Amino acid sequence: MFDPMTKFMVLLCVLLTGSACAQQQQPVSDRLQETLYPYRDKSGKFGYADENMHIKIAPQYKRASLFTGQGFAVITDSLDKQGVIDQNNKVIIDPEYDAIQLHTLEDFTLAEVHESSYTRWRFWEWKFLPGFNLMGTGNDNRLFDTKVERLKKTLFILGYKPRKIRSERLTDNGYTVDKHFDISTLDSNQVLIDGRLYNIDLKGAHFLTDGIREPLTEHTFAQRKGQRLYIVDCNGKQVNRKGYILLDSIAFKVEDVPVGKLLTREYAPIAAAYRNEEGHIFIYPDFSKPLPWLIHDNMHPGDPTAEELIGGLWMLASIPESDYFVFMSFRDGERFFRFLDTQGNWHQTLPPGVPFTVIQRSGNILWPAKEYYIPENEIPEGWKIDRISPLTDSSMYHITLRQDKAVQQGIWDYDKQRWLIAPEYYEVYPMDNPRYWRYHSEHDGLWGLMNDLGKVLIKPTYYSLHPDGWVSREENDEVISFYLNPSTLKEYREK
Repeated sequence: MFDPMTKFMVLLCVLLTGSACAQQQQPVSDRLQETLYPYRDKSGKFGYADENMHIKIAPQYKRASLFTGQGFAVITDSLDKQGVIDQNNKVIIDPEYDAIQLHTLEDFTLAEVHESSYTRWRFWEWKFLPGFNLMGTGNDNRLFDTKVERLKKTLFILGYKPRKIRSERLTDNGYTVDKHFDISTLDSNQVLIDGRLYNIDLKGAHFLTDGIREPLTEHTFAQRKGQRLYIVDCNGKQVNRKGYILLDSIAFKVEDVPVGKLLTREYAPIAAAYRNEEGHIFIYPDFSKPLPWLIHDNMHPGDPTAEELIGGLWMLASIPESDYFVFMSFRDGERFFRFLDTQGNWHQTLPPGVPFTVIQRSGNILWPAKEYYIPENEIPEGWKIDRISPLTDSSMYHITLRQDKAVQQGIWDYDKQRWLIAPEYYEVYPMDNPRYWRYHSEHDGLWGLMNDLGKVLIKPTYYSLHPDGWVSREENDEVISFYLNPSTLKEYREK
């Protein structure tokens, strides 16, 4: 058996890894000297208070976010326009934007700002109105809608003065426009923006290369150019000049008999496979080992044959830092997980010391089987495990039990082989602070707060309770929102 704390996880049909490229950077601003929290007064305006509820920034904003680690927060003024302030209430970005989203790196905060406007001169983008009627009997006799909405999105590095990284203007068609940059923050103040790799430092953003799909290892990235894929280092330099060619199918060879398999199905790809100049085939994102040239038949009694495993293939992935590939296949409606080694031999399970988990997009674990995680005697009588989901960077698992239509959730500690939180709640989820959990006991019920020992700290009280501490509740026939500090249980508002 393997240790789930160090497991590799394959998200079904979406394979993700992390990356870090060590660089020495200086922060763009000092770290917070004291933590400030959004504070709501009786009038509904927000300012900021310290942990002892001393007002540091007087309530004056319609809404206010938490500060980032570098001391920046988004505020909303009375006209519903957003800006950015620092912890001294100095305006860093004037409140004149429709929306602002902050992204944090190790030492820097990035701000994505949106600004919309309308224009009539872009006649080629006018919309035809099907309600137009030549007899003039319709409600709208215009042939075209000449009012074209334009969106400008800009990305800044925040500091004493914001520095622009890039900007785009586009037409809001409602369904075809990418209204947000595709941003992935990486380690060591690197960031991916729409496939472009940047270093961020005190001098600004330094473009390295484009076409980046995602990190491959701690020090490399996958770069797509046409139908070829290259591996580049943290500085954007190609590691392999010849690259790899994308395949749409694989010609397996089972005991000298060719067995072809397309790599796409109706809803999602089976795998992303690439071939190098020598003809070796690699399963993305692992380029450390090729698929074997020759695959032997499956000799396990009662198992699907190798040809059946390939014919019913639903997902193929390489298991990192091992000599194995995982095949998820279907035969006669039954799902099989089988493992192929680099010598072309089939295995029903992995040897001890090879950590690996297969996870659906929803977070539900598909392999190993549910019974691996929890002893049967720990499941309440009459209940069955419906789903198991791993929690980030821990040995904790989110467990959903089902009995007919009834549902209960709890948190299982795999290391200690016991329930951290007994399965007695309709829903239970972690807060951003790992010492605390939010829960409610019934469908559409109120939310409460408990600690990591399962002790209830706040009984079900709030309409909503977000992982970062924002809550909402009804008072005087009005639903209000404010910040709750999970550590001190203080509500940051004037009562």
